[in-house]
Amino acid sequence: MLIYSPSYKRAGDVKIREWFKSVILVVHEFEADEYREKEGGEILVVPDSLRGNIASVRNFILEEGFRQSDWVVMMDDDNRNLVYFEDGRRHTMNEKQALDFMVNGFVMCEEIGFRLWGLNLLDDNKAYREYSPFSMVSPILGPFSGHIKNPIRYDERLPLKEDYDLALQHLNEYRGILRFNKYAYNVGHIEGSGGVTAYRTKGEEYRQAMVLQGKWGKKIVKYDIERSINPILRVPIGGI
Repeated sequence: MLIYSPSYKRAGDVKIREWFKSVILVVHEFEADEYREKEGGEILVVPDSLRGNIASVRNFILEEGFRQSDWVVMMDDDNRNLVYFEDGRRHTMNEKQALDFMVNGFVMCEEIGFRLWGLNLLDDNKAYREYSPFSMVSPILGPFSGHIKNPIRYDERLPLKEDYDLALQHLNEYRGILRFNKYAYNVGHIEGSGGVTAYRTKGEEYRQAMVLQGKWGKKIVKYDIERSINPILRVPIGGI
């Protein structure tokens, strides 16, 4: 199992390294030395030619990771911790607990027959669906994704919506994604500097929204761009 975290223009402010020391940071050539100096630890360097397209970086990670392992995890660099709700309280995982959880996630995903797994999209007890601890037809997104070796790759036309598209590809090909609703990630998402915020604009969000909708159709990808930058997915597959 290999665990990667793509990072861009955040040397010295990588939140995930504060609690998950063994993660491999994935950085561009032009800032690799700065990351080595300020962050230390293991680093994977990607070509500067991929700069500005997180989908291309994620594909680079999958190609590199699958050469060495059948299991690859990607987590955002602003991931402050993984959390879960139990007995009405919010708990956080340490690195060892997170590693054990990841192994269990991969084993369960393989046994079901899927190739992608992840976590609840919201770090909120109200979003924890006690009646359905697992989902199999709901998307999982970029802040945490577990990949079992497979040929599906991110659509590089969609560097702001690449995770939604990847979820739809997996749902279409493997008829499901394993999502643990009890567990979630605590991330800054689009807050702060660096990361995709360096090239995210409303105009580009809208353009990519139309590309995603054109690829999958209006019945599957629904948008109200004035209310939210994120799509609503309606997948015509039976299941929870």
